[in-house]
Amino acid sequence: MNRLAAIALLFPLIAAGCKRNPVERLTNPYPDGAVPESSGIYTLYDDELKTGGGVAFIPGGENQSIDFQDRSSPRVSANQIRYSWSGGDVFSDELAPPAFQHLFAGFNLIVPVAREELVTSNPKNLSGNGYSRLRMRVRGNLSEGNLLRIEGPDDGAGGNVADRKELVSSEITSEWQEVVLPVSTVNFGAVRIYLTVSIQYSQPPRTTQAGEGGTVYFDDIRFE
Repeated sequence: MNRLAAIALLFPLIAAGCKRNPVERLTNPYPDGAVPESSGIYTLYDDELKTGGGVAFIPGGENQSIDFQDRSSPRVSANQIRYSWSGGDVFSDELAPPAFQHLFAGFNLIVPVAREELVTSNPKNLSGNGYSRLRMRVRGNLSEGNLLRIEGPDDGAGGNVADRKELVSSEITSEWQEVVLPVSTVNFGAVRIYLTVSIQYSQPPRTTQAGEGGTVYFDDIRFE
């Protein structure tokens, strides 16, 4: 599998919530990508990443992989995003003291190329374009006890609470489905994180047993 080269760089973000944890930065495979804004559509991914920004694992890069040019069948277009988490431990700097955990893992699509520039970068103001939702295609497989959490745009600094949608394991199948997430207008006003996707694991009570994660595919990601 053609995997993006990961740069092991942890960065403490100034906020709470799963997507605020330190991350391992990935290099954007399409650094010069332009985002077409026509007919009320802002494309984030369609055969390739078109944001011109970066990609980052959360909370750390261990036991995860991501491929932006996956061509496994069935697929909506020539390429699709393939994200996989084994369910194994990932490092979290938000724990006291910092430690490994296996309750969630995922990735961000961010506005700056470098993750360490997230909070200090100039946010994009997309509120004037009338966008009101995030739309994407999703398929895959999650092991028992996991769910898929999809979070929309936010400022990356804790000023706004991102809109979210969750799909339990039984709702994620091998067939493509369309997922639509309504997004508050205020969250388009200062965008540093376009999208956050994570697999969330519900650990059985009185155990420390890790789950088995899952593999999820994404395509045709856009604001409308």
